[in-house]
Amino acid sequence: MSTVDKVAKNTGVLLVGNLLFRLISLVVVIYLAKYLGVDEFGKYNFVFAYIAFFGIVIDFGLSEILVREMSRDTESMAKMLGNAYIIKIILSVFSILLSISLISLMDYPVDTTTYVYLISFTLLFISFSDNCRSVYQTTLKMEYDIIAKLISKIVSASLIFFIIAMHGTLYQLMLVFLFSEVLKALLNYFFVKRFVRVKFEIDLTLWKHLFKEALPIAFSSVFLIIYHRIDVLMLSIMIGDNAVGLYSAAYKLCEPLGLVPYAIVISLFPVMSRAFTSSKDTLIKYYEMGFKFLVILMLPITVGTALIADRIILLIYDQSFAGSIVALEILIWSVFLVSVNLSLTSLLTSINKQGLNTLSMGVCVVANILLNYLVIPKYSYYGASITTVVTELILLFMSLYFVSTNLVTPGIFRIFVKPMLACLLMAMPVYYLNNFVSINLFLIVISGALTYGVALVVLRIFSSEETKTIRRVLKI
Repeated sequence: MSTVDKVAKNTGVLLVGNLLFRLISLVVVIYLAKYLGVDEFGKYNFVFAYIAFFGIVIDFGLSEILVREMSRDTESMAKMLGNAYIIKIILSVFSILLSISLISLMDYPVDTTTYVYLISFTLLFISFSDNCRSVYQTTLKMEYDIIAKLISKIVSASLIFFIIAMHGTLYQLMLVFLFSEVLKALLNYFFVKRFVRVKFEIDLTLWKHLFKEALPIAFSSVFLIIYHRIDVLMLSIMIGDNAVGLYSAAYKLCEPLGLVPYAIVISLFPVMSRAFTSSKDTLIKYYEMGFKFLVILMLPITVGTALIADRIILLIYDQSFAGSIVALEILIWSVFLVSVNLSLTSLLTSINKQGLNTLSMGVCVVANILLNYLVIPKYSYYGASITTVVTELILLFMSLYFVSTNLVTPGIFRIFVKPMLACLLMAMPVYYLNNFVSINLFLIVISGALTYGVALVVLRIFSSEETKTIRRVLKI
């Protein structure tokens, strides 16, 4: 199987598997939102937004560097993985203690503090699963990561629905999330043995190298999680749980859409990392291929969702979440920008320029916190939504500049022209059917998809080589 075929297969597995995973997660979130109510749902989202900050500590940027280094030197995989396990156990214990200590010093209700204590222990198991994912990503065998995720998610979803049916408590629901991470870690333990026998040989020279290379990514991750999660914490502190609940209801609908760029970038990253040391032309070819497909897939999703946001919110939730409509109309644009930015930052890391990502993220954090501080008191979660989009725009412009100055690539703006025209043609029937005709939401979506598909064909957006690649993907 050729490299393109392997990437295509891996991407397809990620797309299908994560689609199922996200669908299950979305159904769970919808039922949780309805069961808990706006305020309790806000509290639930605060806990996981808080814990996300400490997820940075347990990884420290090592996962991405592990994939890059193991892709270039597969013979050292067992040794690198063994050292990574030891490092991450130490980091996990530290992050758990830090999470518990800080929440204890903050003026939050006893129940919220208790939930944080409990969920903090998921960090240890998440850390182990992340190491296993690095192996799957390096070997282009992400189906094992998907299997572990799906099994643990199906089990946890079943338990959550049971607790809801029995009118259980939020504490019981938190216990289920902890159990889910334990189960996923156990499954990954058995799966990863198929690919590598871990060698627990402490190599301090390797530690020094990994930390040195990972440090810029660690800072980037700190900055990234701050400007993706600080809005929830600031809303919680400055406005309250109700605003967090309405904002999170829209945000949770945007998250599953990120699976498309995630699948493409995760599959291409190890290939681009290898190509950087062998052929710059091949590197650019893979990057442009991924970037083009990402734009073609994500742009219509963004435009379509913005046009029918009102129907989506009222269909999925209820009238008490009507305030989330405008938030979704705004936040959906950040999904497209995140997709493009993920492609650009991954490219910079593959060419050993991860330090530039750190600089970009640092600027974005300052901008995000300042903007949120200024707009949240007046515009609440609407202001937080706008700030998220503006921050992604800042990252986009900085990443484009750094890519253009470090790697000679043909103009990527030309890639946008035909998809944008196709989206404009798609928007016309979608807008008309949504606002002036009483028609089922799914029929609107289908009409939009068909219009966009026909427009792609008429505009001849795919080259003959890309058409052959698509056929191979579908065959695989």
